[in-house]
Amino acid sequence: MGKQESMDDWFQMAKDYAKAEKELKIENWVQISICYGHGHQSVTLYTYDLPREVYERRMWVIRWRVARLQCQYPRNDVYTSFYYYDKRSGESLEVSSFLSKLISAKAKITKAERRMNEYIEHNRQNNMFFDENTDEELVKFREKFERKKIECAECEKRLELLVERRRSNQ
Repeated sequence: MGKQESMDDWFQMAKDYAKAEKELKIENWVQISICYGHGHQSVTLYTYDLPREVYERRMWVIRWRVARLQCQYPRNDVYTSFYYYDKRSGESLEVSSFLSKLISAKAKITKAERRMNEYIEHNRQNNMFFDENTDEELVKFREKFERKKIECAECEKRLELLVERRRSNQ
């Protein structure tokens, strides 16, 4: 596998993740806290709560604020903490969170479906004895694929319940 193929795979994976986030209506936000202190005695000096894309375009504002506060509190460690979350559901977007796993699962389903379609198309063109309904690999794959889609749909329902619960509590 060449370098270009691996880059193409990476770009395709990023597109699959973006598609999954769009289908799930994820609103990427970040809460940034600027704190000072040491040990267990830390104090929050400033908090930002904004869309992730705004933060990514305006990172310098956070760096500037941290530098200014470090000058203001030279004897303390001034540091930032970031909390990435979905604004709609309030759920964390940290690596091991429910929402991150759901996005990943949807992206994997998209990838698997694309591979399955490529397999079918390749065999239709290159194997005159190919039959979608009797091909053992394809039958097994489709069974597993359907199970994964059902599991993913159940998780999506769980997400929608979280969103509804959040709306009713506001």
